[in-house]
Amino acid sequence: MTVTDKNLLAISTIDFPVRYEESDQVIRDKKGMMVCDIRGWSKIQYMMKGKERHDAIGSLICNLLNDYKERQTSDFDELMLGV
Repeated sequence: MTVTDKNLLAISTIDFPVRYEESDQVIRDKKGMMVCDIRGWSKIQYMMKGKERHDAIGSLICNLLNDYKERQTSDFDELMLGV
């Protein structure tokens, strides 16, 4: 399976947009399905502002996923509709 195939499979699984829930440290899709569990505390817990860093990583992953989906949709619209 190619990287593109894997990306498309993942995208088709998720109902966008996704959001990060700080209280549960998870990323959920629009329907509430858990997409990703963010629990990588290890070294982060010993850094300054550990909780803030942890939550920033969860938010960053959400933003990247939502941006990727938006780009894919725009590319598809441009290809199919000439937009």
